[in-house]
Amino acid sequence: MTDKDDWASLSERLEALVLKLKLHLEQTGATEGMPQALGELRERMEDAFTAAGNAVKDEAVRADVREVGRLIADAVSTSLSKVSDDVRDAMERRR
Repeated sequence: MTDKDDWASLSERLEALVLKLKLHLEQTGATEGMPQALGELRERMEDAFTAAGNAVKDEAVRADVREVGRLIADAVSTSLSKVSDDVRDAMERRR
């Protein structure tokens, strides 16, 4: 799957979700003004996905995402190492 396919799939899922939410709102009778609000929400979501799609093509953004991913991996690794040490210490104290 390409980035474009991923965004298209996400867009389709969100449209389906909006439809489900609309149906639930209609069941409660709270639909006054909803078509306009849902239309505006759809437009904002399309704008957000367009911006995200453009950002994915930007090498500086991609580099930042890689760096953030590395930092997250480092933080998780450090935390898991600390937990491992704490568990090992607790097990040794139980002996």
